[in-house]
Amino acid sequence: MVRRGYVLSYDHTHRVPRWASWHASPAYRAVPDRDVSRWGRFHTDPDITNPVEDDDFDGLFRTADNFARGHIVPYYISGGDRDGDSLGAADAEGDELVDLDDACTVFEIMYMSNIAPQYHYRFNGSGGLWYELETALRDLIDSQDAEFHVIAGTVFGAQDVQFVGPANDQTIGVPDMFFKIVVTDAGPIGFLFTHRRQLIPEACPLEAELVDCIVPISVIENVSGLDFFSSLGPTESGFETIDGLAAWQTVTGTP
Repeated sequence: MVRRGYVLSYDHTHRVPRWASWHASPAYRAVPDRDVSRWGRFHTDPDITNPVEDDDFDGLFRTADNFARGHIVPYYISGGDRDGDSLGAADAEGDELVDLDDACTVFEIMYMSNIAPQYHYRFNGSGGLWYELETALRDLIDSQDAEFHVIAGTVFGAQDVQFVGPANDQTIGVPDMFFKIVVTDAGPIGFLFTHRRQLIPEACPLEAELVDCIVPISVIENVSGLDFFSSLGPTESGFETIDGLAAWQTVTGTP
């Protein structure tokens, strides 16, 4: 599904994104205030058959697993004047809708089809690895005018999948693992995170350091069944074998 701010492949079996891809740049950081209800509200995706609804997650945050509505494509890249008419989605205070087309970019990122159950305190929220990587990328965009192309998605084992949702319709799959590939000027950097369970040893546990989650692109391809960068032709192999850790150290300026 081609949206205004991203492209997404939806997993109808588990009712979460299979993968999504987007461009993160300084121009897209001018987002409306999400605390204003118009922008912070989740929406049912009209293009999905049997769509997940916002209230399907009601009560999940208060369970022992502490599930949040975890964005695959993050809210923080939903801004900017994407249609080139010198108007953004909202006024300076975020209260008023100004440009409908750019507002739709924000609304589409708040579609429930862009959401998967994520442990909040251990993964999606402050201190969690998903939060840490999103924050690091956001900080690089803001401090260095960096821009990235990103691919992220979910991984499920063949058996013993956990499903959550309303008591009478627990059909939303909890991903066993998540991945994220960040394409930088120094090369692509792949991250593979254990979430519910570690399907392969290369995936980092929830308590790991972020740099310990960097894996070769081939590892993510093998466990996800996806083939990234195939349109690069003969250069694909060389592109995918760039040292992700060295690229991350270059981009972040860390030893």
